[in-house]
Amino acid sequence: MKFTQIKDELNYSSKKYQLTREIEDIFINFKYIKLEPSIFEDYDDFTSINQRIKKEKIVKVINSNSKILILRPDITMNIIKKLIPRWEDDIKVKLFYNSSIFVNESNTNIKEFSQMGVEYLGEDSIDADIEIIQLVFKILKKYNKNFLLEIGNSKYINGLLDETYLTKSSKLKLKDLIYKKNKNELIKYVSNLNLKKEIKNLLFNILDFQGNMEEVIIKAEKFYMNQAMKNSIAEIKNFKKIVKEYDYLKYIHLDLSLITELDYYDGLIFKGYYENSYAEIIRGGRYNLLTQIFNINSPGIGFSINLDELIKIFYKEGE
Repeated sequence: MKFTQIKDELNYSSKKYQLTREIEDIFINFKYIKLEPSIFEDYDDFTSINQRIKKEKIVKVINSNSKILILRPDITMNIIKKLIPRWEDDIKVKLFYNSSIFVNESNTNIKEFSQMGVEYLGEDSIDADIEIIQLVFKILKKYNKNFLLEIGNSKYINGLLDETYLTKSSKLKLKDLIYKKNKNELIKYVSNLNLKKEIKNLLFNILDFQGNMEEVIIKAEKFYMNQAMKNSIAEIKNFKKIVKEYDYLKYIHLDLSLITELDYYDGLIFKGYYENSYAEIIRGGRYNLLTQIFNINSPGIGFSINLDELIKIFYKEGE
């Protein structure tokens, strides 16, 4: 945001500080502890896990040993790698951060985005899911009553792609088309693949598996093809019970074609939006298998807040 007068910039800065203090207080009340993530990330580690992120969007730097590092485009992996060398079996850790991520954009060159978030590590339970969802709703409700929480489960799409037995590059191409909601290109691409008729039909129509939770669940149950897809529906049903109990159901939009840019989620995923704002305010999900890449076995769930987008809404409301 650009300002013509110093007083406007100071006013904006003051409100941003107020907003971050309020959110930090929420995290602290839920007994999360603040952690300062490192600014650097290993290029090879990050790109091997997040293969759908465009490499030209990653900000690269070279260290004194000519090794390629990157300015972190994501904080979750960064925090996990920081903790792994001292990880203890069965430990449970609740952390929050208030920091920045960096993206190389073709129009504006390197751009810095303010981000806050939480990570709940070492706990794979309904209680942990409830706590994270309560935090999400508490923050979304605090700054605007008109919001929507889009949810999905990555096991559904991943289970469907497992049935195709396609190459890794073909699966990534399919994920990109589904992520971009490009139905015409998706149909065109799938039509030329050598797949069973029922798999093609499901891929042709996967973008329509969204809307009212109850209706989408009934529809999805007719088409699951393996245990992973079946498990995803069971997890969504459990999630539905939770949000119904807390009277959150009216805010939920279920989308089984939901895909995130980051590939490490392996279950519940969600994105929160405000009315009249197309950018995500909150995004996150469960990533139980991510730590196995670093040879430990600890589940996790968390989310990040797009502070730059949230401050726009908060600033307007506070003027």
